[in-house]
Amino acid sequence: MTPPNEETAVTPPVEEPSESLPPEETSPTAAGTGTNAIQLKRLLRRNRPVLYAYGLLVTLALVGEIITGGFLAPSHIDEMIITGAFIAFVALGQTFAILSGGIDLSIPWVLNSASVLLTLWAHDSSLRMIWLVPVLLVGGALIGLVNGVGVAFLRIPPIIMTLGMSSVVEGGLLLYTNGGSGGVAPSADVYLATHRWGSFPVVALLWIVVLVGATVVLSKTPFGRRLYAVGLNSRVAFFAGVNVKMVTVSVYVLSGVAGVIAGVALAGYVGESYLGMGDPYLFASVAAVAIGGASILGGTGNYVGTTAGALALAVLAALLPILGFPQAALEIVYGCVILGAIAVSSAKVGSRRRVE
Repeated sequence: MTPPNEETAVTPPVEEPSESLPPEETSPTAAGTGTNAIQLKRLLRRNRPVLYAYGLLVTLALVGEIITGGFLAPSHIDEMIITGAFIAFVALGQTFAILSGGIDLSIPWVLNSASVLLTLWAHDSSLRMIWLVPVLLVGGALIGLVNGVGVAFLRIPPIIMTLGMSSVVEGGLLLYTNGGSGGVAPSADVYLATHRWGSFPVVALLWIVVLVGATVVLSKTPFGRRLYAVGLNSRVAFFAGVNVKMVTVSVYVLSGVAGVIAGVALAGYVGESYLGMGDPYLFASVAAVAIGGASILGGTGNYVGTTAGALALAVLAALLPILGFPQAALEIVYGCVILGAIAVSSAKVGSRRRVE
């Protein structure tokens, strides 16, 4: 019995410390894998049209091999690569022009002028190419400068400005040559366009250099970002601080230079020059850009896709005779591709405006 003067000691309940579970730790490897997967998914989604273009290329090549054995023989692949390289050289400037929301229809006659003037002025001397090629590049840049000034400062629609300049260059060349053909390509030019370094055609290696350079410019430089901004919406780009006029002028200068490079290379491959040798590349350059997934109205696309488009057209050009179609059928393909690309781009722009 407890005495009354002593308080009963009450022992408070002892609370056991709650065991808080530590947050689940994600290993750095798992986090990195998840981030890489998300980035890869975004990359694939953004470049889906380019993947379609390469899928078309592979499909056409397999169809050719199924129809006729030897279509994918190494020698025939070389021919298609070289054909695709020349389309891609011409389409380099066209890619930049279309990305800006314009188009350059003067490219064929810039190409033709470079070929004819090189063969006429070189007199079959490779040494003269040392000064001839820079002069021709400057000439192509000046033609592009006139195009760019007309489009950017005089507000002439690109299709009208470049078509008019094409006519001017054509007329000037006809006057200079009196309607005659050019001469024989210098041996150094022939070497660059037809010979090999190891097992690779020289022209294909030059194409790879151009591909890497164009991709770096478009994806890794401020100029590339400004170009896409101008193509998407020039007014918004202007208010964002982009010098829209200078970007536009630069694009057409680059297109003129690319036309000269294509002309010099084509003269070496053919071994001579003649009037009209650039005509087949007008719609081919636009079609290559369109097949490569670029919006024909500007703002989206890249030269990697244009490369796929150029190769697809080269394979198609080799496949049509096997299927019994004349080479003229390729012009129908060009037209259908361009019209389809314009229709798709216009539909996208219309839906975007309705959402806004």
